[in-house]
Amino acid sequence: MKIVFNVPSIVYYPLTRETHYYNHLKEEFIIAHDPKQAVAQMNEDKKEEIMQHFDSFKNYLGNQVHKGEKLGLSEEALAKGAKRVADYLAEHEEPRNREQKILNEMWHVANKEEREHMAHVLVKLADQTND
Repeated sequence: MKIVFNVPSIVYYPLTRETHYYNHLKEEFIIAHDPKQAVAQMNEDKKEEIMQHFDSFKNYLGNQVHKGEKLGLSEEALAKGAKRVADYLAEHEEPRNREQKILNEMWHVANKEEREHMAHVLVKLADQTND
């Protein structure tokens, strides 16, 4: 009597520098995709540096968009992430400059659909920042 096990073969790939970089990007992006977790892991000085000036804020968002693009995320996925960040900021952070104040006021008066459009525009703005 012969017993045959149908076990799929497993292929192991060595961890290359590219694999490590990809995993690091993915981990960072997942953390940034959850704004509460990202803020919890960020020290106050870093947070203040990002939030103090609008250009620093755009650069930070641009870096996050760039990481998401490297991971192959669609524009829609990036916009959903931007919306989560904007929802968090509108609810938990005080605007630190006039540009953030305007965005905050617009976010509060916008309905769900308008916020989704604003999130797409934020992704475009952030993406152009790092060109």
